[in-house]
Amino acid sequence: MKKNLLFAILLLVTAIGFSQSYLGKITKQVNFREGPSADYAIIKSLQFGADIFIISTNTENNYLNIIDIATNTEGYVHKSYVKLGDVVEKNEGGIFTPSGKSETYKPEIEIYNKTNIVLTLKLNSQVYTFSPYQTKTISLSPGTYNYRASAPGVIPNIGTENMESNMSYSWQFYIVTERR
Repeated sequence: MKKNLLFAILLLVTAIGFSQSYLGKITKQVNFREGPSADYAIIKSLQFGADIFIISTNTENNYLNIIDIATNTEGYVHKSYVKLGDVVEKNEGGIFTPSGKSETYKPEIEIYNKTNIVLTLKLNSQVYTFSPYQTKTISLSPGTYNYRASAPGVIPNIGTENMESNMSYSWQFYIVTERR
């Protein structure tokens, strides 16, 4: 019984650890690819010291799914060329603000890109792109969504959000800079 409980706890901790995102650096010039093997096309070459966002430490064919922070491009690099950095914490408070009841069953989100750069918003597997200063309303099915908001030169914001039926939400994307 104790062995089974210990195994279940170990399995749970392992599963949670694999879904964690990190910041990282490229340790040597490496090919940045469209998919998880040398068979995929090269997007570009990432230079030593390039800042990256590691989506998950899960690997496929020893490749990590990452985002090049400088360009906000998603792709794959071999794990041997990546140095893991700080953990990127999920946003516990969510990013979408309820703005009232909706006329439709499906939740709607009015999104404002308040910057001069392109915003990418990924909700589960669906990707939305917003031009600078663009406002757009998207309609979703009710449910829980993992989100990732990213833009060139910006560390992605990640979290989970529950979208309720017959509700409207809004979100303003802007960049907060911090002096060090």
